Amino acid sequence: MTPKKPSNTTKLIALNTDTNAEFEFSVKNNYEYRYQRKPIRIDLVQEADGVNVLSCNGMRYPYEVTQQSANTYSITLNGVSYNFSVETPFSLTRKRMLAAKAGLSKKEVIKAPMPGKILDVFVSEGQTVGNGEALLVLEAMKMQNAISTHMKGTVTKVTVVPGQTVGKDDVLIEIKAEQ
Repeated sequence: MTPKKPSNTTKLIALNTDTNAEFEFSVKNNYEYRYQRKPIRIDLVQEADGVNVLSCNGMRYPYEVTQQSANTYSITLNGVSYNFSVETPFSLTRKRMLAAKAGLSKKEVIKAPMPGKILDVFVSEGQTVGNGEALLVLEAMKMQNAISTHMKGTVTKVTVVPGQTVGKDDVLIEIKAEQ
């Protein structure tokens, strides 16, 4: 039996840690991206003025990596914050098994993705919210960012008010998951 020749391609999955959406990509000599099994063309460049730009299907979006730790990242893309981890197929399977064993998260803690000023708060304690619902607006780097929830539930704590300045990772709102 002839041994299998090792592949020079590494398959990875970017897992949005807020929504659990998966974005598959392969690393060979360049990056080949797939979303919902369809190939897409993405280029990441740093322009002469130092601004990072993601180019996708002819559209250009400014982005900034706001936090990186091991295989987890927080980025701001075109003014919207995203949190994700980069997983191998094995690590993703392991993560899913551990999550199933632990049960679903019963609460969501919304933290400031970057320093800024709270412009508006749309919810109050005791209010029921839906998945994807905007909770507040955070102004950072002269951009307004709608901060949303990623679960159905009830707001248990609101720690900010309009006009308040917040730091990165400050707790803004807590939500208890719907049963």
